[in-house]
Amino acid sequence: MQILKKLIIYLAGLLFAVYAAYNVFIIVRDSGRGLPLEGIIISAVVALMFVILSAFAWLSEVKIRLSTNTLGLSEVKNIRVLIIRDYAFIFALLVIFGLKLRMAGQVIAYFNIHYLQTGFYVASYVMTQIALLILIIYYAFILNRAPFFPRAAVIFPLVALILFLLSLMVEILLFLVFRVNLEANPLRTMIMRPVFYLAFICLSGYFLFPPPLMQETEN
Repeated sequence: MQILKKLIIYLAGLLFAVYAAYNVFIIVRDSGRGLPLEGIIISAVVALMFVILSAFAWLSEVKIRLSTNTLGLSEVKNIRVLIIRDYAFIFALLVIFGLKLRMAGQVIAYFNIHYLQTGFYVASYVMTQIALLILIIYYAFILNRAPFFPRAAVIFPLVALILFLLSLMVEILLFLVFRVNLEANPLRTMIMRPVFYLAFICLSGYFLFPPPLMQETEN
């Protein structure tokens, strides 16, 4: 079970890193092709946030360690790493949620009751935003209090996982059936949209496992 847990979160870290690299690629490749300054800044911010998410994934199994020094006193290790990791993770999710929230007006304007694909696009957008918000609430308010909220500790990441999965399925439908490109070209859409959603699916799946426990060590 622990091996599966680590495989899932490390895969998430790899996918987050790939998506961060993709946004760097956009800056390098498209800045010379008329990509506006705003687009460059947004891509840079997105890349940074996904680097943070990747770092979180690779540090996810770090535990608080209690060790005894040469004087026989107990010392707490890794606590600063964990605090920085947790705040950075929540910050990254909030920024990603906020950047996508900027698109709400465009999404609403795109919706046309006469075209089914526009409804699917709005549904995918809304489900993704709700899933991100669920992860933020879960990590900020529920994870460290899981014994007091046993049902919520399972329901929140499970619902997030299902919503990300449904969003991916809807976008596959948009691409294959309605020929809607959600990235600059079909190749980027085929590769990067699944990378985005699979990363968050893996992250949500990881949260379904019990959190890392405190370990005791001796010097």
